[in-house]
Amino acid sequence: LAHSVHLSDGRIPKGRVLTASDTDRLRAAGFKSVVAAQLDENDVPENIAASRIGQALQCNSLRVEEASTGRVNIFAKCDGLCVIDAESINQINSSHESMTIATVRPYELVNAGQLIATVKIIPFAVPSDQLDRVLSLANEKQFVLSVQAFRPQKVGVIFSELPTVPFKGKEKAIRVLENRLTQVGGSIDKIIVCRHESQAVSEAIRSHLARGCRLILLFGASAIVDRGDVIPSAILEAGGKVTYFGMPVEPGNMLLLGSIDKVNAVGLPGCARSPKFNGFDWVLQRLFAGLSVDGKDIAKMGVGGLLKDMRRRE
Repeated sequence: LAHSVHLSDGRIPKGRVLTASDTDRLRAAGFKSVVAAQLDENDVPENIAASRIGQALQCNSLRVEEASTGRVNIFAKCDGLCVIDAESINQINSSHESMTIATVRPYELVNAGQLIATVKIIPFAVPSDQLDRVLSLANEKQFVLSVQAFRPQKVGVIFSELPTVPFKGKEKAIRVLENRLTQVGGSIDKIIVCRHESQAVSEAIRSHLARGCRLILLFGASAIVDRGDVIPSAILEAGGKVTYFGMPVEPGNMLLLGSIDKVNAVGLPGCARSPKFNGFDWVLQRLFAGLSVDGKDIAKMGVGGLLKDMRRRE
């Protein structure tokens, strides 16, 4: 049936394969004809095609609904980040105009039960050979679409202060950080306040490592200006390395990413004290989802990385 028909005893939906009972109801309602489509021998009906594509995208972190009107909706089973193989999705959408997949943005924070993708068959059926091609593309990768669940982590926090200048807004920064960590299933293990000197900061880092913290966040007394500054020097003195300094995201340009063994250490930009979304949120979410974050990953954040209007105001 090409178009839905409303009858006194109910509705016959578009896309339904008409039965003898349906035609009897239509005649009884006074219909002499309806607009319908007749499938070719090699055509696959829309619901079957949508179901097959949905099942090809299925993984443990996704729930795939039954098909209806040529559409299959896909939902997250857990809180986490939606990881998408954009190249595969683009190849599928480019393979034939009759089959489409729409998703949320890559690395979007999603919640359990949230709709993250929808498969839609445009006509009433698709050619079987074109469907086979799409299924082949969907099966080439282990995961074209998945949700990486957040993993609880103990977080160590360090505030460095200048001798004559206490860290301003410390209490607010802690509240803001606690709210951020709640979103990703984390918690603050301990907060250490120390002098804004590399030796003192490195000792604080070692203290957090000894407590089993898996992530160390560093609020410096002043913004990090280069790799020779206090925070990066402290990471090196603690036996770690600086992975990347600076990111093409605003707010968040001055973020520093480092590690000591397998423990991540992040020198925070000033915007991390604010509840407004910034580049630190992107890094924090990926780290809690168990995703690697290195220089290449950060360098790719520039497209869409302008998170607020930075034009000068007179």
